[in-house]
Amino acid sequence: MTRILYSLCGADESRPFSPHCWKVVQALHHKGLDFVEKPTPFTRIPDLEDGFSKTVPILRDGNELVRDSFEIALYLEDRYPDRPSLFGGEGGKALSRFVERFSQTIVHPMITEIAVADIHDMLGDTDQIYFRTTRRRFSAAAWKR
Repeated sequence: MTRILYSLCGADESRPFSPHCWKVVQALHHKGLDFVEKPTPFTRIPDLEDGFSKTVPILRDGNELVRDSFEIALYLEDRYPDRPSLFGGEGGKALSRFVERFSQTIVHPMITEIAVADIHDMLGDTDQIYFRTTRRRFSAAAWKR
């Protein structure tokens, strides 16, 4: 059985750039699970797995589809308990959820503001249009970097 991880890429498929997808790549490696990564640009995500998710990462594991990096980690932990643990128990799971929420609300927005222009520049033409229209909330200064 081949596991498929759909991740995010720009015009260059060899440069997936989503930290959420990177978390899943690391979890799969930590569990020692084989997988194939399929980098996907923003505008192609709705076509994946019959529109299963509006975002990546998406993991196909046999007949199972799972979205969201933390949900994928929980799935991997439950599905493969014989492999090395990602959390080391309930305390580790709670701490991981805390760190994820902290980074999502405090760290990630600041980094995104810094990187928004660079992300835009690495996208293909169609995705650049999509990205600009969906990221208008970022300051004008962020776009001029």
